[in-house]
Amino acid sequence: MEVNVYRSQGFTFVEMLIAIVILAIALSTLTSSLSTSIVQGTAPIIEAKAQSLMQGYLDEILPLNFDDQTPQGGGEVALAQSPCTISNEGQSRNQFDDVDDYGGINDQPPVLLQSGFDTTQYTDFAVTINVECAGLELGLSENHLVKRITVSVTSSNSLQRRMSAYRGNF
Repeated sequence: MEVNVYRSQGFTFVEMLIAIVILAIALSTLTSSLSTSIVQGTAPIIEAKAQSLMQGYLDEILPLNFDDQTPQGGGEVALAQSPCTISNEGQSRNQFDDVDDYGGINDQPPVLLQSGFDTTQYTDFAVTINVECAGLELGLSENHLVKRITVSVTSSNSLQRRMSAYRGNF
């Protein structure tokens, strides 16, 4: 006697449907994780550009005199002549000669006067600068002996970064 057993080859409709559902769930999970990493992948580039821009502004400001009363070549300003005042004498940007002049700058897009810094790559950034007397922050007895220069950069993703430097009266 001969038994005829037929083996089915392939998949049934139900098995195919289950496989498609599992595959769809796996692909949607993979796609969402890839899209998140693509969006976050630009963050280090924006961060590096913001850091470079802040450093560029500080490189432009820090070599300047502490105050208008600072003698040419440096030296301590007489305290009676120059309490810590923050003032812009109304001159144009290319005539700024001390750190005070940069207080209140609000550049959008950024403008750096130093040569070699290409600001065309930074059109979607905004820069503000604040200059304040800050001797007491550093433990000095007099507030007017040091100024804190804070450069704030707001990038295209609306995150604000700050970098500060101190300039002493000496």
